[in-house]
Amino acid sequence: MFKRLFRQRSEALDNLPADGPIVITVHGTNDADVRDDGMRWWQQGSRFTTRLVEKLGELGFSGAHILPVHWSGANSDHDRLIAAEELSRVLTSLERSGRPHAVIGHSHGGNVVMEALALRRRRQPLSSVITFGTPFFVRRLKPIAALIAIFQVLLGLVVAPVMAWFLASSFTSGTNKIVEAVILFGGLIIFSLWSLRRGFLELSRAGWTRRHSAHAIHPQNWLVVHSPRDEAMRLLEAAADISPDYVTVASAIRSISRLSTVVGVAAVIIFFGDTWSYFLEPIITKANAGEFGIGMAADLTFLLIVPVIFSVIVFVIRLVARLGGGWLYASVLNFLIHGSLMGAAYGGDARFRLTHVVRTPPYVSGAEESRIDATNLGGIDETAILNSAQDLYQTLIAQDGAEVGFGDPDKLWKRLSDALYHNAYMRDENVIANTADHIASRWSR
Repeated sequence: MFKRLFRQRSEALDNLPADGPIVITVHGTNDADVRDDGMRWWQQGSRFTTRLVEKLGELGFSGAHILPVHWSGANSDHDRLIAAEELSRVLTSLERSGRPHAVIGHSHGGNVVMEALALRRRRQPLSSVITFGTPFFVRRLKPIAALIAIFQVLLGLVVAPVMAWFLASSFTSGTNKIVEAVILFGGLIIFSLWSLRRGFLELSRAGWTRRHSAHAIHPQNWLVVHSPRDEAMRLLEAAADISPDYVTVASAIRSISRLSTVVGVAAVIIFFGDTWSYFLEPIITKANAGEFGIGMAADLTFLLIVPVIFSVIVFVIRLVARLGGGWLYASVLNFLIHGSLMGAAYGGDARFRLTHVVRTPPYVSGAEESRIDATNLGGIDETAILNSAQDLYQTLIAQDGAEVGFGDPDKLWKRLSDALYHNAYMRDENVIANTADHIASRWSR
């Protein structure tokens, strides 16, 4: 899927007009389409891009061309990072051409833009970036990924010098297998150095991302547009900020106590499964011989070990639970549950975990922020939501579901989501005008 989309992007880049400015559009989650032309805000010919090109023409930049960047649109951090790599290549290609260009991203498309800027290989600052309703993510390496990176660094630090010593020894030993030694030890040196570089880059990612981003764009060239009523941003901000106790310490202690009973029974069964001949064989032998006297009674007293083993195991487990085991168990469960919920909320399937969500790009401090009140956001409010739902219902009745029926979830979702604040930025004339003004003013410089 990615190869097909990126191949299409490459062809679109090759077919750009010979001159004129370029506006790159990056869509957000669940808004993908393989076509460059269409009615989605980021496509050529949409209301937003058409009005934006008109506004830019009025400001002296006629002939602006829209270049959509395709990506999967999945709620996947892995996919967003892949898209960022592709966008960085697009930006590098345009920078070599010297043509004025700007980038517009919506929702998670803004995170794609943010990561792409850090990956750019050129030092020339980008002239204009605009993001609408982007919940910017601050990431940190997950523990497993961090351990792998540390191992890679240690592997490089240890293996490379040892292999270099072996290679040097091969030259001084007088052996006639120099070629084999160079291939073997030289290959291991290259591999260990690659491992060292890869691990170091992973561990220092936050630092170099911040440094690269500082060179990628001046803060005043990044316009951040958002609304305090944006549902998607508020949801992710709340999910990142809260840290509820999904499992309390008291409930964890109760769970461990119930588990101790099962463990005690299992331990008794295992114990007698391994030692039954020692305890039961004398009793069986005496019973077969009809000896039901003092000797059998003495042998039966060994069975008292059953409640002793059971009681000791239950007591030890419950004591451990109350002395800190319950707290540890609850902490581990809360960490795993919260991590799973956060992963599902923001698509945490990459090697990074979300630490928090912010409304301005964390790598570029001082970005220009445009806060749009709910009353100014294209007239979108509770009444508009009800009107949109009523319009959808009337369309379904009038067309009998032929065009936007319940049988087409994509069209149904698009019609419903159009009523949300999160998708209203690109319909607002003031937002379009401000976007054009921001781009034109930066291109004029």
